[in-house]
Amino acid sequence: MNLKSKIGLWIMHKKFLGYAAMNLNRIFFHWDKRQQFKSFGKLNPDKKFFVLRSDGLHDGLLAMYITRLRMIEKLINSGYIPIVDFENYPTQYTMSEPINGTRNVWEYYFEQPCEFKLSEVYNSKNVYLSGWKLSDDPTKIPDINYNDGYSYEIFKHAPIKKYILDMAGELIKNNNINEMAGVFLRGTDYTHLKPAGHAIQPAQETVADKLDEFINKFEINKIFLATEDEKIYNYFVKRYGEKIFTTDDDRNLIKNYSGQNFLTSEINSFNKYKFGLDYLVKMICLSKCKCLIASKAAGSFFASLYNGGKYSDKYIFDLGVY
Repeated sequence: MNLKSKIGLWIMHKKFLGYAAMNLNRIFFHWDKRQQFKSFGKLNPDKKFFVLRSDGLHDGLLAMYITRLRMIEKLINSGYIPIVDFENYPTQYTMSEPINGTRNVWEYYFEQPCEFKLSEVYNSKNVYLSGWKLSDDPTKIPDINYNDGYSYEIFKHAPIKKYILDMAGELIKNNNINEMAGVFLRGTDYTHLKPAGHAIQPAQETVADKLDEFINKFEINKIFLATEDEKIYNYFVKRYGEKIFTTDDDRNLIKNYSGQNFLTSEINSFNKYKFGLDYLVKMICLSKCKCLIASKAAGSFFASLYNGGKYSDKYIFDLGVY
């Protein structure tokens, strides 16, 4: 991690300084990324479009998905027509070639919330572009247990692509994943860099002790493990042996993580589309387990929400934030 990144990380840990520095950075260096109104042409003068843009190259797939779903729901209720543009505004999953006929990262994995194409929107009269506002607190991170209207119904606005649901469905059916205990634990950049405002991750031993309680309570024979960190994976395999099941293979686990950079830099060594696809399939499988033991992060929040309240039991570690 270079000096600039280290200074930025230190500032973000100082919440007031982080808030002030973020806004100054936005004003002087990211003015074009503010929320704004555009009139691109004469089409659809009776409609109000709202283009949801990428925030940059650091947001994870499910953080992007959940936050956009929330925005989509609010926009629809306010009379806007939302559409997601992760084509002209790239993400960490952007590939150099089209995926399934599209260059829009959103459309790799999810349906658009409207029937319009970006080409038509960018020739329409009333178009709002998403972006930052000075009134926003950029250090505020959503809480996995917060209750502000989220429900399974939110997914209807922009469903996961059918081919992905089919892939996950086959894995769930063929491996009886719905009878397994699901375990989700982040490592790598979460535990090494401790990014400000993000959830503190529990020790792997603590998670395993809670898992033992669930194994005894529900007479569990198999464990569905979801982690990106090879060291965590190896710990659980050593402790539980053949009880461990995962959709990961060697290519999807982060090995020899340096602790110097965010996970984004590690993803660049993979097929970025495939990395996101495997992660999404894994989280869908996690959502269909019998019970859930998890640390706070976007992945476990998605799984818990996508489960629709059907877990026999769940335990989410709430240890505060870094």
